[in-house]
Amino acid sequence: MLVDRYITRAQIHAFVIVFVSLAGLTFVVDAFTNMEEFIAHSSEAGGLWRVLGSYYGCRLISFFDATSGVIALASAMFALSWLERHNELTALLAAGITRWRIARPAIIFSAVVALLAMANREFVLPQIRHAFSRNAQDLRGDAAQPFEARYDHATEILFRGRTAQAGPCRIDSPSLLLPPALAEHGPQIDATEALWRPADGNHPAGYLLNGVREPADIDRLPPLMAGDRPVVTTRASADWLEPGQCFVSSDVSFEQLIGSANWSQYSSTGELVRAIGNPSLGVAADVPLRVHARMVAPFLDMSLALLGIPLVVGPNRRGVFVAVGLCVAMTVLFFMVVIGCHGMATGYVLTPSLGAWLPLLILAPLAAWRAQPMWQ
Repeated sequence: MLVDRYITRAQIHAFVIVFVSLAGLTFVVDAFTNMEEFIAHSSEAGGLWRVLGSYYGCRLISFFDATSGVIALASAMFALSWLERHNELTALLAAGITRWRIARPAIIFSAVVALLAMANREFVLPQIRHAFSRNAQDLRGDAAQPFEARYDHATEILFRGRTAQAGPCRIDSPSLLLPPALAEHGPQIDATEALWRPADGNHPAGYLLNGVREPADIDRLPPLMAGDRPVVTTRASADWLEPGQCFVSSDVSFEQLIGSANWSQYSSTGELVRAIGNPSLGVAADVPLRVHARMVAPFLDMSLALLGIPLVVGPNRRGVFVAVGLCVAMTVLFFMVVIGCHGMATGYVLTPSLGAWLPLLILAPLAAWRAQPMWQ
């Protein structure tokens, strides 16, 4: 129908303008703040524009994930308010077109954006997750960051170290405190560095320790076993190791070991579910909360749209600026409910599942009640 194409075209234009404006403002301010770092890195990365394109291209995708629901609502409000401002809404109603029929293109567009955001979280962001671990001050990924001690809950080894580098997946001066069951050669393993290595034909996933100082005779010591599984592999049982090396098996990846939020924020739902079932991690409430929140997100985006659209096409006619002001207030209230429930879940006041689903249980009936006059 001509009206559908007209409203959809206006909403697409509004979405592009709002998205580009917000992203451009954010990235331009950030780029000028960090321009010296970009210029310094441009000589070895193929030029300044290539550095900026690579750095902000990934962050543009992340920006879409963070703002898609709000921008979809803003574009719907703009398209429908444009009809109201030019008295086209009055003409459509006078022609016998129902409010639901007028709002339908905006609702469908919001649903499409919600599905695109869901696909982006599941398939695109996990592929570029590593890019978010490097800020403008660490474009190479070799800046040393403080390292906080962390347990491998399966082997009960406490990983300690001085600093960590995200790019090479390296821990400086690691000191691994061994549990009594693995303390046959001493209470700890000290080395110069530890490098994360994924599983291959020689070994499972874990950390290669170079320059082992303690135990001093590491090359001649037998491996340390936990049941049938080798936990600490030495050169006495693995000829692929060099002198002064040993290998510590662990299912805790480097991102997880250094406590990076990127692995949970930008991992796919399948990866998060596997992390919950990983006995080595001992995940906190934020990971199962994120899994449930991923399931709820498209429905919350639609609830947000249904809360805002009736402000323009509902039976209570308001001015454009009044409708926009009410929409802003409603959006703030919406996110207060979501953030509040998530905060109570991470604080163990609510269970992760309830903390993720409670906003929908509160907001979806409210959205249905607000949208009900459009069906009349």
